[in-house]
Amino acid sequence: MADQLPLSLDATSPGTYRQRGVSSLQSLFRSHFPELCTRYEADFAKSLGKFRLERISKAVGRFLECGDYTKGIARIQCTNPTCRVEYFRPFSCKVFHLCPSCSQKRTLLFGEYMNEQLLLRLPHRQFVFTIPKVLRVFFRHDRRLHGEISRLVYGLVRDFATATAGKRIRTAAVLVFQSSGEFLRWNPHWHGLFLEGGFDRQGRFVHLPAIDLAKMSACFRQRIIAFFLQRKLLNERLAKSMVQWVHSGFSVDATVRIPAGSSATREALSQYIVRPPISLQKLLVDESRDAVVYRAPYSDYFRTDIKIFPPTAFLAELLQHLPDARNRLIRCYGLYSSRARGTWSRCPHLLRLGPDGWKHDHPPQPTLRLGPPDEHQDECSVAARQNRSAWARLIKKVL
Repeated sequence: MADQLPLSLDATSPGTYRQRGVSSLQSLFRSHFPELCTRYEADFAKSLGKFRLERISKAVGRFLECGDYTKGIARIQCTNPTCRVEYFRPFSCKVFHLCPSCSQKRTLLFGEYMNEQLLLRLPHRQFVFTIPKVLRVFFRHDRRLHGEISRLVYGLVRDFATATAGKRIRTAAVLVFQSSGEFLRWNPHWHGLFLEGGFDRQGRFVHLPAIDLAKMSACFRQRIIAFFLQRKLLNERLAKSMVQWVHSGFSVDATVRIPAGSSATREALSQYIVRPPISLQKLLVDESRDAVVYRAPYSDYFRTDIKIFPPTAFLAELLQHLPDARNRLIRCYGLYSSRARGTWSRCPHLLRLGPDGWKHDHPPQPTLRLGPPDEHQDECSVAARQNRSAWARLIKKVL
């Protein structure tokens, strides 16, 4: 079955799906992952987690089967009567943060979802929150800690927005936890798309184009230190010292802004905040030197744009960013939470500013009418036809 070609088409004809084959990353895992498992307890348990080898092995096993025709296929046929082209499509692994192909598909679909279904047609701003090195190790050993910090970050921005507006307002945010920095180093930080303002009790939008980031950064430092002190992860002596550090390592960046009418920017930034830690375009496996060359934009921290890893060490650097099963990295707050979105259709000011895809899925409710309808409804509803066209569009966009 692995050698079968698409039906009814020559393999070289335009528009034909071509099997991507085994990627360089898959080859690297097949050659060197057994060595990593052998050395796990001695060399990698400290960085990857003492009891995570079973979780990592399952994820790697699924990744190595991604795109393999011998592990299962789907038969796809064009419904156009004049076409009827058929071909086989292998199953994907859906191991995000490890498989570049599946991660790219997830990134594209998430960007489209944010633009078409979630973000209101109002200005937004991207916030990036970073913490010092002394605190990053806690997120390595407690991989659910970032959820509590996400709530703390949203509460911080919400409080500043309310104080700046001078009255209570309802705002919204999408926060994403990222653990990777340049060259796959462990660098926990948070990306957030925040509504640039909020709605008051009368449903009027209060625009807040600027917030004092210096004060926000200082408050962010105080709240994070207090959080770790309350959890007894820091002692009081170190906590008091961190409050007085000149170069604290805490920072808040909000230089990137999304205008209200910029659909392309909304989608691009949404893809950016969920980007995977690795890209095959930056990866080069040098088999002659038994080394992995990874390229990235020039880093002031490393003072280079290229870093060379031993193969097993490179796999360890990548696997440290693999999240635990059912660990939520993306959280929606305020007006973007699931509970609040259920009330959008009852709020005229939100209904008017909702994204196009959401408006299409939530049309105004028709008024009650007695008697027979004016015209007969087609057996295939409009929604069903549009769902099929949307699915076809997504397949075209991803593949």
